[in-house]
This record gives sequence, structure tokens and C-alpha cells, in this order.
Amino acid sequence: MVSLTDGQKATLSPEAAAYLTNIHHVPFASFLSPLLTSSSRIPRLRQGYQQKMGPAETELIEKHHLRMTDIVVAGVPVTVIEPPSIKPEEQQKALFNVFGGAFVMGSPRDRAALTMAAELSVRVYSVGYTKSPEAKYPVARDQCLAVYRELLRLGPPGLAPLDPANLYAMGCSSGAQLLVSMLLVAQREGLPMPTAGLYLCAPALDLSGAGDSMASNQHDRDLMPVSLLIGMVSQNYAPGGVDPRDPLYSPIYADYGPSFPPTIVTVGTRDFALSHGVRFYWKLRQAGARVELLVSEGMWHGFNWDPVIPEALQVRAAVIEFLEGPKAAGNNLLP
Repeated sequence: MVSLTDGQKATLSPEAAAYLTNIHHVPFASFLSPLLTSSSRIPRLRQGYQQKMGPAETELIEKHHLRMTDIVVAGVPVTVIEPPSIKPEEQQKALFNVFGGAFVMGSPRDRAALTMAAELSVRVYSVGYTKSPEAKYPVARDQCLAVYRELLRLGPPGLAPLDPANLYAMGCSSGAQLLVSMLLVAQREGLPMPTAGLYLCAPALDLSGAGDSMASNQHDRDLMPVSLLIGMVSQNYAPGGVDPRDPLYSPIYADYGPSFPPTIVTVGTRDFALSHGVRFYWKLRQAGARVELLVSEGMWHGFNWDPVIPEALQVRAAVIEFLEGPKAAGNNLLP
């Protein structure tokens, strides 16, 4: 259970404080994590995750009257999410989504994709990549790249190619690692970047385990103990012999330039990925890229998608304002 002092509660909305006090952590997580995150346990984790998230996803679809269509692009399943009406200025725009879930859970119908389809009012292409342990790094990344490449060159089935100047991209948590790694490889191929804007929500960009928040936020502060997250990655996603600081495996260590897509990063002070977001913000800023960092007081990993918590509503409004605002100048290729 998360304990909150009166001083901590004073800086949170009542809704956020109530949510945190209802969180129950796995006892002895550090000791049990090798067992709980072994490959044989992943099906059970997925089942529990879907039982928790499935009703919320269905509610969002029904509330916003979203149309869901399953297609195949470059041999990879993709879910197309369409709002009932699209703003005239957004008719030609789309969002490329890579879902999160510690590489082992989640689906292309996640709350992030559904919420952004409704609130940004654009068509979303959400990639149904193969999760781990069925596929280790870099299989999922390369599947996302294959979809991205085909959407730009050939377009979705029956439609014209997507214009990268009208393409947003979003990755949450582990999805951000897949997305940024994918863009780095795309740059090597000379593919254009999604210059309408990039949204990284609680990005897990350093899989080496480094960072202050990986230590300070692991003791009953975030939704899930850090030891469980590390176990999911190390036992299921990481291939043998990988250097955890390889710039494609941990994109925080890659080099960036001023023509990187305009990027907004959101994290919370309880988020294990707080350090990832802060470090990536400074890396892009020092490279001359247009970037904004939003750190929300007392918020946890993935809080952004809660439908009622005021802090979540506030940060989503700021993200949409950033994405709909002026775009950075320059060409659309990474240096």
C-alpha cells in the first residue's frame, strides 16, 4: 500500500490521493521478482493486465464512438482507430502509436491510443507488434519500422501514402523505447521523420537500469516495484549478450540533432521513468531540438490516461496544445 503524508496529500487532487492510497504492492517483490517475471509466468501477467484494462478500453471506445479496424501492413497487424469526426485542419494527419507494457503486455487498443484518437481527433495507426518472450529485441522494433516504412511509401491498404509532415508519433513506457529506437534505424535508412510531433509518455529509454528515479522511486512509490519491471525486461526482452547501453537498445545513449521531431515528454515525480524523461529532455535541448518536458507532482507511471484525475486531464491538454502548435523549422531527417 502507498502511504501518503499530509504534506504529500496537500499537493495532490483528492482523486489522485484516493487512487494512490488504494494501490497494493506485491510483498517481497525484490525477492520474488525472478520467479514472478519468468517467461512461464507471462501468460498469467497478461491475463491479469487485460482483465484490469479491458473494461476501461471498451468504455473509451463506446464513450467516444470510436471505430476500430484491424488491417495488416508489411505483414504486421495494425489497429486503425478513428474518431467519429475529425477536425478539418486534422483531416490529412494521423498518429503512429507504439503501445507500452514492459514489452510483455499491452495491446494496440490501449488507453493511450484510444484517448489520443478522441482528444487529438486524428486517425491512429497502432502497431500490433509481437510481444516478449515470444520475440526478443529487436524483433518488435523492426516490425514497427516495417509498418512505418510501408505507411510512408505505399500507405494503408486502399489509401495514399502518409505524409511525414502530417504524421504524429507516440510511444508510452516501453513503447517509447521501441519508437525512438525505430526512428534511429529509420534515419540510417534515410526515411523522413514524423515531423508533426512526437509524444513520449513516461519513456523507458535506458534499459541499463541507470538513473536516480530507478532507485528513489522503487520503494512503494510507483504502481509497480522496479524489481518486477527489470525482471520482465531482463528475462523476456533482452537477447543474450546485448550491451544495455547500446544506443539502439537504450536510446538515451544515442546522438541527436536539431532536426529531431518536435518532442514533448511527460513523467510524474513518482514515476520510475522520471530520470529517463528528464535526461532525454536535456539531451534533445542541448542538441538544439524543440522539446518540452512536463513533470507532474506526485504522479505515477502512466497516470496520463486516467479519465477523471485532474492532473491527467491537465497534462493531456498541454500535450495536445504542444502537438497542435507551431512546428519546428528545418528538414525532416535526423542528422
